[in-house]
Amino acid sequence: MGLKEMVRPPIKILFNVWADAGNMNAQSLNARDIALRLDTTRFQSNMFVGGEPDPRVLNHPQIRLIQLPPRCGSLVVLTHLIWGRYDIVVYPPFIGYVRYFHPLGVLWKRKKLVMPVEGPIDNTEGMNQKIYHQYCGIIRKSDVVVPISEYLSEWVQRETGVKPFPSIPVGVDTSFFTPGFRNGHPGIDVVFVGRLIQRKGPDFVLEAARVFPRVEFSLVGTSYGREDSTFASELKRRTLEEGLSNVRFLGKLLQADIRKLMQQADILLLPSRVEGIPKVTLEAAATGLPCIVFEDYRTPSVINGVTGFQTRTSEEMIDRLRSLIENETLRRKMGAAAVEHARKFDWNLITKQWEDIFERTVTRCN
Repeated sequence: MGLKEMVRPPIKILFNVWADAGNMNAQSLNARDIALRLDTTRFQSNMFVGGEPDPRVLNHPQIRLIQLPPRCGSLVVLTHLIWGRYDIVVYPPFIGYVRYFHPLGVLWKRKKLVMPVEGPIDNTEGMNQKIYHQYCGIIRKSDVVVPISEYLSEWVQRETGVKPFPSIPVGVDTSFFTPGFRNGHPGIDVVFVGRLIQRKGPDFVLEAARVFPRVEFSLVGTSYGREDSTFASELKRRTLEEGLSNVRFLGKLLQADIRKLMQQADILLLPSRVEGIPKVTLEAAATGLPCIVFEDYRTPSVINGVTGFQTRTSEEMIDRLRSLIENETLRRKMGAAAVEHARKFDWNLITKQWEDIFERTVTRCN
């Protein structure tokens, strides 16, 4: 090893996310979990914070938090994206910033954009075509594109013509999400965790509650935006009008509360048809919950018939849910298999893959 390699300073990474304690956005959580595990001798992580920081990252030796002011925070973000002295930016600028980010790229020489692709947007209901084309444009202009699944690798190549890096899945903290003790549990609890928006399919949970009136259904999550709030309010109104006393809306929960809920529940039901790898399926698996999802996005987090079910139709999803509700032995068998499967996605293993990507990005692009 040469002297230059031995004294090379840490690679400076700007994760374009908010590290606030109450920010449950999947990208923000992923970035924090990766940054917490990066080799401190080789990497320095930076991320924004607008309020109370996540205590896990507050005093980390190689995580720098960039405090945003109450006003003009967007200008601070844009300043760091364009003029900040970083080697790598992970996660793209907001759509509106893209027109500035790349034309001014000559100002930083070394800064490279690493784009994790965590979900498709072409079949999202109501997607604005301009936004869709801008999103694909960001992928094309990125220096490194890393999908989180093989399904998304195919999507990237088909929609943008870009050949991405090998996929790296999202991870799960298996030291935090651990199996619970369900002995003596009197009934069956089915949980849904996700935004209360139409594409996530929470209305299907109400349909399932009608079919299985003796099963408890808990929905965790909130809406965002005026249109989504209207949809969420309609869900709650229908629940009351139809007398679905077996449905609970729990709102937004912190990670510790989600873990406790999963440890006490029996099945995770996620009726979304537009996903990458849903983090909640890995978290549920790590706690010993079998998961039922649609097969549209071919998530590797659920092995069909082993750790849960990937279904084609709504009717099949109801049938699979019935089989788990009526068969405790099957639930326990799949739950145990899910715990073992989740270990393959532990963040410590996933972060090693990201370290390699970051090293190769700097080496390849210099």
